[in-house]
Amino acid sequence: MGALLEIDRVSVAFGGVKAMNDVSLTANDGEITAVIGPNGAGKTTLFNVISGFYTAQSGEIRFDGQRLDTLPAHARSGAGIARTFQNIALFAGLTVLENIKLGAHAQLTSGLFRSALYLGPARREERALTDRIDSEIIDFLDLGAIRDKQVSGLPYGLQKRIELARALVMRPRMLLLDEPVAGMSAPEKADMARYIRKTVEAFGTSVLLIDHDMGMVMDLSDHMVAVNFGSVIADGTPEQVRNDPGVVEAYLGAA
Repeated sequence: MGALLEIDRVSVAFGGVKAMNDVSLTANDGEITAVIGPNGAGKTTLFNVISGFYTAQSGEIRFDGQRLDTLPAHARSGAGIARTFQNIALFAGLTVLENIKLGAHAQLTSGLFRSALYLGPARREERALTDRIDSEIIDFLDLGAIRDKQVSGLPYGLQKRIELARALVMRPRMLLLDEPVAGMSAPEKADMARYIRKTVEAFGTSVLLIDHDMGMVMDLSDHMVAVNFGSVIADGTPEQVRNDPGVVEAYLGAA
């Protein structure tokens, strides 16, 4: 398995503050790579640079060997990257199925006029999308019992799983997961970790994740990168990073 995502000496500054300082890391194809670090270490900035929300002042980002940082933000999903966010961003008045469908809107080919009037091609395309969601995602993430329910009122852990489903409908090569288990109970965290691992094993999707739950991150990840004050301080297996003196001091705390 080779490097799918390569961050090469990327720096991002806001005024006089360097949020990322000459950061380099790789995320391998078919693996789960975790980025850990204290609040303000630059983790979310990294995700925003990969997604195209922020522009790096220097460095390069390559995805599957091709330059990613030269693409506009909307084109990066087409390149095979999907993202979830720390804060839930579902549409409460829509059903679970309708929320999942929104993840594929950029891939639909029917024009605005046909979609608005629900003409033949748009109707057929939506039916095909519904069939694909039912066969690929609903059962896979155990959402069948709530498929047609409104999102509002559903438990928090289920809503986070629906966000994962909305990202998966894009059939991404890489998932960026921003604190996927934040705010969850212990059983919900265990379920989400299981679904993330299933996604890698079933679809070959690579994962880059941020989270503060060190138990979950250590158990789930194949590869880990620790950052602090915008710089990489450790890179290796979870065990190597866990035992790195700089990580212990900066993040995990001395035993």
